[in-house]
Amino acid sequence: MNKKTSESKTIYTYGIMPKDINSGGTLYGPVLFDIADHNSGTTILRHLRSRIATVSCDSLQFIKPTYKGDFLTAVTIVSGVGNTSVETFTKFYREVSMTGEKEIVATCFLTFKAKEVQPGSIPGIIPENDEEKIIIDGFENRRKINKLRRTENERIQKYLNCNY
Repeated sequence: MNKKTSESKTIYTYGIMPKDINSGGTLYGPVLFDIADHNSGTTILRHLRSRIATVSCDSLQFIKPTYKGDFLTAVTIVSGVGNTSVETFTKFYREVSMTGEKEIVATCFLTFKAKEVQPGSIPGIIPENDEEKIIIDGFENRRKINKLRRTENERIQKYLNCNY
């Protein structure tokens, strides 16, 4: 069974406050990650209706700065499904509160593990516009890159210790 992106898409808008600003006068990066992780969790829960856990942040790209007083909107979709994993894509855009001007400021791909599903039973995803199609069509390439990254990370982890 496949599902349309609109069946699980999550949209969240947040007004950037002084507490969200870094020493450079722009949005503190971890705020974006926090929003992406929450939005992604909601999106996947809608898609699966099953317990999940964040496995990795595969990519968080900062494109343009966001400032105090801007509205930040995060739009998250399921961008790919594996046997027991689900990838999400979040695009962030800022809206200048005083003018209404909008621009894309960041993108993020996250991977989650489905905790209580049979392998291969996760519903597929059906894109509903050209943007979603391009994102979803790239899933297998991203999956290969992520597998290489995981293998390298596992190699490094064997040598890590708690000394500093």
